[in-house]
Amino acid sequence: MRTPGVTFSNNMQNLLGNNQMRLNKLMTQIGEQKRVTVPSDDPVATTHIGLLRRELAINSQFQQNINRLASNLSLQETHINAINQQLLSLLDRLREANNSTLGAGDMQGYASMMRAQLSAIVGQINASDENGRYLFGGTRTDRPPLVQDASSGRWFYQGNEESRATQVGHGVEMPVNTALQGVFGPDFTTLNQWQALIEQMDNSTLDPTRYMAEIGELQQAIQLSSDRAAALYSDLGGRQNNLTLLANAHVDNSTISQQVIGELEALDMGEAVMRLNQHQLGTQASYKSFNQIAGLSLFQT
Repeated sequence: MRTPGVTFSNNMQNLLGNNQMRLNKLMTQIGEQKRVTVPSDDPVATTHIGLLRRELAINSQFQQNINRLASNLSLQETHINAINQQLLSLLDRLREANNSTLGAGDMQGYASMMRAQLSAIVGQINASDENGRYLFGGTRTDRPPLVQDASSGRWFYQGNEESRATQVGHGVEMPVNTALQGVFGPDFTTLNQWQALIEQMDNSTLDPTRYMAEIGELQQAIQLSSDRAAALYSDLGGRQNNLTLLANAHVDNSTISQQVIGELEALDMGEAVMRLNQHQLGTQASYKSFNQIAGLSLFQT
């Protein structure tokens, strides 16, 4: 009778080794609950999964940009609202002061209140974020936007009118900063008009009737500034709403991408367990057959 030779033994060992590799592969897939664990499992699905994961990473970056921008815009909203509240309060003071029956002492009292309000406005304009970057200086965020000349007392803007933007979607950018020059006029003319009137009102030797016209002019200028500040506040609210819509869209896109990835990688557990049992039974049968054949000898009877 014929007995197993070297070739047969090698073939059987290769067969058993391949069976064991397929068994290990199935166990890995079941353990990870994924059909695709390496690119060779499904090259087409792997390519698609790679593109989807890239899209997820991009969406994640957009979400981070949106969160940072939303926080920055919220801070700007707070300061611009505070500026407008000060402007509205100043309007009340100017309406009261626009009275020819008031004396120089009365005007000094109004001057003191107006000076405190101007100081508060300047503080809001020179506001900075938690990292010390000034909010309203355009792209010059490393210096206070508004400074006062020590000799003349005039206010000067040392920022710029350049706009910064951050990407919040594919091909979508959102402005980061808000220009306040439009609120107070070129070179912050209204603030200097305000400063000049305070100096006149604080002069006890000056007859108040001599600057009544200036009070009326500043009242008109402040009303215009308040209207513009309110418009900026609305614009910031609109930007916040747009960011919310974009953030929701990115969440939806990420959810869909994750679902598709899950479907591409998904393992049919029932089928996988059945195949695992089949492989185990086949491997056991192969081992048994190999051992029986390997035990055959020419001298057996």
